[in-house]
Amino acid sequence: KLYMRNKPIWHLILPGGLEHKHLMGVPQEARMLKIIRNTVPTVKRVYLTVGGCCWLHAVVAIRKMHEGDGKNAGLAALAAHPSLKMAVVVDDDIDVENPNDVEWALATRLQPDKGVVVISGVRGSSLDPSQGKTGLTSKWIIDATIPLEAGVNSFRRII
Repeated sequence: KLYMRNKPIWHLILPGGLEHKHLMGVPQEARMLKIIRNTVPTVKRVYLTVGGCCWLHAVVAIRKMHEGDGKNAGLAALAAHPSLKMAVVVDDDIDVENPNDVEWALATRLQPDKGVVVISGVRGSSLDPSQGKTGLTSKWIIDATIPLEAGVNSFRRII
């Protein structure tokens, strides 16, 4: 049967709107999680941030077992999603969907000279206007995980 109506109600997705961004990002998160697990099996969550257009920035939560796991997870995230420009890696006690939690991890667990890796001259996303005509961009990994030798108790929230 064919149903029709004189005054139909149309549902459409506006390009660039939040619904469009979420529909692009959510399936990518699941795909990235699977790929990152090949490198760091203890990855718990992957979240493509709304501020990064649900496409260019990710937060990855891991249970760190070895030094280097944070950077390895960040590299795996960049490899899993070639459009990704920034991967922030946090411990699994951080809510990856809460920007305040992520910023708290950056403020209290990161030493930039040790935890930030910048990779220059790599192919990026056509959706990134900052890369210019060359199509090349810089990407970065921020490892905001607790150093294993420091112990978790030194980095717990008290307020």
